[in-house]
Amino acid sequence: MFTGKGNTINNLKHLSPKQALECCNNGAIIIDVREEFMSHVKTFDVPEIKVFPLKKMSELVGKLPKDKFLIFADATGVKSKPAMEFASKNGYAQIANLAGGLLEWERDGLPTITYQKIKVSGRNKCEFLHKESLK
Repeated sequence: MFTGKGNTINNLKHLSPKQALECCNNGAIIIDVREEFMSHVKTFDVPEIKVFPLKKMSELVGKLPKDKFLIFADATGVKSKPAMEFASKNGYAQIANLAGGLLEWERDGLPTITYQKIKVSGRNKCEFLHKESLK
């Protein structure tokens, strides 16, 4: 599925958002490695997505399907790369990184789902704004 797509750097595949969406529409799964609360704010609108935060990857890597094509993703493509490298070292072969993450995904006009908005009130402090607060 990833053959002929994206760029390969150090034996790891990096897909553009449009290539990743095409793969998702053909059965690949997005593995969102952002903090779990971020996936409750905005996420990729694809047929299948699993949330496995990077900081818990060592606990969760055995729970990822080895028989599926997996695309590791985050907000910018920075944290998904080490997650993909970790998966590669643990026997996952059909893997790729979403270059540019959700940021590039949105810039390309690809589908997202927005559940809630958050208000950042300082370093590491945020709160969810309820829909009635958004008016």
